[in-house]
Amino acid sequence: MSNAIYESVTQTILSALEKGVVPWKKPWHTVSALPTNAITQKAYRGVTLFLLSIHPYQDPRWLSFRQVKERGGKVKPGERSSPVVFWKRWQPPSPEEEERESKREVTLLRYYRVFNVEQCENLRLPELSKAVPVSSHERIAKAEILIRSMPDGPNIQEAGHAAWYRPVDDTVNVPKLEHFRSADAYYATLFHELGHATGNEKRLNRVGVTQTVRFGSGEYSKEELVAELTSAFCCATANLDNSFLEDAASYIAGWLKVLKADKKAIVIATAQAQRAADYIKGVTYS
Repeated sequence: MSNAIYESVTQTILSALEKGVVPWKKPWHTVSALPTNAITQKAYRGVTLFLLSIHPYQDPRWLSFRQVKERGGKVKPGERSSPVVFWKRWQPPSPEEEERESKREVTLLRYYRVFNVEQCENLRLPELSKAVPVSSHERIAKAEILIRSMPDGPNIQEAGHAAWYRPVDDTVNVPKLEHFRSADAYYATLFHELGHATGNEKRLNRVGVTQTVRFGSGEYSKEELVAELTSAFCCATANLDNSFLEDAASYIAGWLKVLKADKKAIVIATAQAQRAADYIKGVTYS
């Protein structure tokens, strides 16, 4: 089942990229709200955020088929559902381990399907609140709070015309703000480099950061994808516009190459990126 999920998710992302749409590059400052379950009010995370954001619906609320029925509604004829993908820990039953205090856990990829509110009718749901635009000042304030939230963060300096992360002395460099087209672009770039910094061995210990990888190699490309997605998660949290993309055709071609070479790449990269974004926010895992 997991392989089918990987294939489905990857194909959805590939289809968008082939049309020139990059799911993680969005003007998050104009998004009224992130995709959210209409009943639990919880925002979707990981690759699901991008899978649901591809759609053009104005209402950010989603429901499972059962939730639609429980609300007295029904799905409009011909409407197709969208997947919600998540990881679940599972302990396989093993008689010889029954007496042990701890059992081996397996992390499995699971999914269920949802419909947007606009795909349904007769739902007993409150009216959607009118979106309040987030000002540039508010976006910058949110971004600064995120940066300060990162525990034991790297050294951050502003110099030159290139952005990079150097693991050997745990330093992030970004050009000064005036070299960017906007404050949003500056912070999106900074979050990309902070994404790399989360891979340091004293933080999340990712191979693409802790080991020497060749420029342009598969491991290099995967780490770049993790950093890019980490930035997207942070930009979504701070309502930043990260829709700008220099040399778009080249970047899209690179991402297509990575995803076509490894059908699991996008799912695994988004899981690592979500963990990295959570780390930046100061969220810890047990």
